Amino acid sequence: MQQFFAWITGPIWHMLFYRARTARQATLLWTLAVAVEKQVVLVPFLEALADEAGGRWRWKLRGLASLLHAGTSIPNALEAVSGILPADTVLLIRVGAETGRLGPALREAATQFTLRSEAVRYPIGAGFAYLAIVFMAMLFVLTFLMIWIVPKFRSIFDGFDVELPELTQSMIRVSNFGVSYSLLLFPLAIVLFVVVGTLGFEVLGWGSGMTGGTRWLARLSTRLKTPLVLRCLSLAVDGDRPLAIAFSTIMKRHPDRWLRSRLARVEEEVLAGQDCWCSLASARLLRRGESSLLAAAQRVGNLGWALRDMAEAIERRSEYRSRIIADLLRPVALLGTGAVVGFFVIGMFLPLVKLITMLS
Repeated sequence: MQQFFAWITGPIWHMLFYRARTARQATLLWTLAVAVEKQVVLVPFLEALADEAGGRWRWKLRGLASLLHAGTSIPNALEAVSGILPADTVLLIRVGAETGRLGPALREAATQFTLRSEAVRYPIGAGFAYLAIVFMAMLFVLTFLMIWIVPKFRSIFDGFDVELPELTQSMIRVSNFGVSYSLLLFPLAIVLFVVVGTLGFEVLGWGSGMTGGTRWLARLSTRLKTPLVLRCLSLAVDGDRPLAIAFSTIMKRHPDRWLRSRLARVEEEVLAGQDCWCSLASARLLRRGESSLLAAAQRVGNLGWALRDMAEAIERRSEYRSRIIADLLRPVALLGTGAVVGFFVIGMFLPLVKLITMLS
């Protein structure tokens, strides 16, 4: 039940408090990055942040400071404090720690969160959450009309022995159908709400960290997790470590079973002697042109930069396409809502006109 309400309220809460939450997380990541790079004691800085924060965020920071003071590593501490950072970000930090690139990993994550918090427009997920809210509001209003208003409306006009117009009879048939199959239609409507409201956050890699139960939406696109994989590989390359370290960490720690199975297949092919980038392309994590570009960058010794730049390019394209979809769906949703509301309003207004005409 708790997971269900997290699915329902997560998109709405995230739409309202997205920027403030992202700014707090960016501050935390910058604090961690500077402390690691300057090799200073981190606990006093976290306690100072906690004193200035409020609500649940304060207790999360205090819990993180306590774990670090007890000797827990930064990746383990971040993983132990639930919801302080998204799962993908924690995984990136863990790969950075295992490849000797913890500072750059924290700095890269902090840069991403800073860009998100400084965005002028709301995130893409807000558009999907807006559509989900409109859909649920229309669903509740129509449910009220079908269950309470339409049966009483029909009884009133039956008392006047007035034949209802065809449009009104169609409205009554739709209402009867909705009432008869409400036990089937309502769960389907809830599922649709969950899908629409959380798809935008999955596109941005926020689903796992926000609700913990919407990771299956990542299967709608095989490239949603590609930027994370590329950034983890870039840390291994910059740290002069084997790529197998990054693959192993993702397969052990990432919550998405689909991604783990794909990378396990890639690792098997690489151990068998196949090219790593061709294997990623076969797993549909890369396109053929991208795999060729990475192979060329590896030959000239510029692989780390190419991996990071490609990750950013994929995220920009994904965000652009998702924003277009959200902008197109918004007027469609409003027009559809208007058509349904108009159907019910006209269906209930026509009998009144007919009754007034007869009585006059």
